[in-house]
Amino acid sequence: MDTPTSKKIESYATQLKAEGWCLVEGVIPDDRVEDLRDHVVQGHKSALQYYESIGGSLGFQTGPNEEVGKNAVAFVPRLATYFGDERVVGIAKTMLDVHIRISQTEFKTRQAGDTKLNHRAFHTDFPHDLTDKEQAGAVMMPFPNTTMSLTVLWILSPFSPENGGTWVVPRSHLDVRNPRSHLDPRNPPELYDEIPANASIPGEIQLTGPAGSAVILDSRIWHSAASNPSNKPRVTMLTRYAPWWLSVEFGGRNNARVPKEVFEAFPDSVKDLYRHRVEGEDDPIRKYKK
Repeated sequence: MDTPTSKKIESYATQLKAEGWCLVEGVIPDDRVEDLRDHVVQGHKSALQYYESIGGSLGFQTGPNEEVGKNAVAFVPRLATYFGDERVVGIAKTMLDVHIRISQTEFKTRQAGDTKLNHRAFHTDFPHDLTDKEQAGAVMMPFPNTTMSLTVLWILSPFSPENGGTWVVPRSHLDVRNPRSHLDPRNPPELYDEIPANASIPGEIQLTGPAGSAVILDSRIWHSAASNPSNKPRVTMLTRYAPWWLSVEFGGRNNARVPKEVFEAFPDSVKDLYRHRVEGEDDPIRKYKK
């Protein structure tokens, strides 16, 4: 039976299919935004300190010898309770599969005072990342016309031109070309598209939205972080939702583990998304990985 929520989910999915992105407002209640923004700022600092102390990499969430590290979600457990939001999960299930999981969790805060006001670095995301160092997240071009992953940006500072909301090129998820085609060594020269990855692209738009919203992107859409010339950080967290059939076991970036005590405190809706990453739990895929 159709419900108001299911109708909204279908509307968001329709926009995603056509445009490659949608904005879901009010995922985080207004009276929780400030606290959670501070929570993410502090969590980011704690994560940086943790990885510095072990000589590892927060970017790849690995230890000094590229061993599996601590998942970024462990540093923001209060925000994580919203990763199972009914609308966001409903959109992901509509677009991907009824069985989904979070493949990656990352800090995406942009610090204040950028001077490169025309910054662009257009790219596509896992599993369409043509610059992945191990080609672990790089589906070969031309990309199949199938949504394989959704990137979700959790907006904790309002997105605006003043602080640099993300740039996207609507409908580019349906384009067989790619701004970074020339950076994938598997691509022959005839697949080099000469799209200006580091310059403005005709048709680009800058996303705007209130704090407490979630921006959802098809991983194939051409998008870029933007400069933040304001005097405040633009605080953002990222999660990527993937269907059960997409392997998330290759490459160090994807494999960071969630401490069991952190996982046990999650609501059931979030446990379902991170169960494959729990520290100490049997992982049938990892078990047989050579």
